[in-house]
Formats: sequence, structure tokens, C-alpha cells
Amino acid sequence: INLVNILLFIINGAKPHPFFASMVEWLSLNREPWLIITRPWGIFSHMFLHTGFFHVLFNMLYLFWFGRIVADFIGDRRILPLYLMGGLAGAVIFVLSANTLPNIGLYALGASAAVMAVVTAAGAIAPEYTIRLMFIGDVKLKYIVFVMIFLDMLSIANSNNAGGHFAHLGGALFGWLYILQ
Repeated sequence: INLVNILLFIINGAKPHPFFASMVEWLSLNREPWLIITRPWGIFSHMFLHTGFFHVLFNMLYLFWFGRIVADFIGDRRILPLYLMGGLAGAVIFVLSANTLPNIGLYALGASAAVMAVVTAAGAIAPEYTIRLMFIGDVKLKYIVFVMIFLDMLSIANSNNAGGHFAHLGGALFGWLYILQ
């Protein structure tokens, strides 16, 4: 989608093109139930839609790092269902929070909820697994997952993306339940 944005930027004389924002909203998950019914693809397409380079970069790095751990313990074939269902759980939590709490946001996009499902699953299946972090040293996986969840909880009140953080927590809850089952 960013390649489309660059093309539109060039075509529009080095100015942002209004079609890009419409396209992003069209592919995102909207909080309005009527728009979810009339645009059902958003339930899945939002998990694969990123507008920022670092957003997609860190989501894919976390998916690779933590996905390898999960795959080593429960098999490669379980990663995609975990990812998709974690993204769906995040979508449900986003829609519920956006329709019950003020100032949550109009739409959601990104793989973060699905990735948090994989991250939390890794922490639930192998809490004592040790990862070497640059400048910090060896850290047990359970502490890394705890910090990531804690930061999401703190960010709900201190960010303009509260709906996204609720979705992350929904994905994390699903990842934990997935391994528990």
C-alpha cells in the first residue's frame, strides 16, 4: 500500500493524494457495525495493512522471532491459525471498546494484535526460554512478554491509539488461551 502511496504522491505533483486515505479506510476495520457488515473484508485485511515502515518492520520481526519459538514447540502449521484468530480476537476487542468507550478511534489496522497472540503464546508455552537482548543480556521470555503486555496496558490511557492497545491485549489474551487449550 505504501508503493501505491508513492505512486499517487508522484502523480499528484509531490503532494499527498486524498485517495490514499480513502483506500486505507476502505481496507481497515471500521468500528461501526454497519460498515463491518458492508465491508466484511476489513475483518481480515486490517491484519495485513500497515501505513508506516517501522510499524510493519517491528511487527514482522516480532512475528519471526516469537513465531520461531512457538513453531519449535507446537509446529509450523499452528502459526497461521494462531495469527489469524489472534487478529480476529483483537478485532472483536477493538470493536467492543470503540463502541463502548469514548475517544478510541474510528478504525484499526496493522498486525499487532495477531503478533501479540504469537508473542504471548511463546511466553505461555516456554516461559523459562532465555533470549539474549542487546545491551541487557539474558532475559527469560516470560519477562519480555510481561513487559510488552504491561506497556500496552499503560499506553491505553497515554496514547492516541487506545483502540489499538485494546486490540493488542485481545490478541495477547487469545494467544494465552490458545496455548492453555
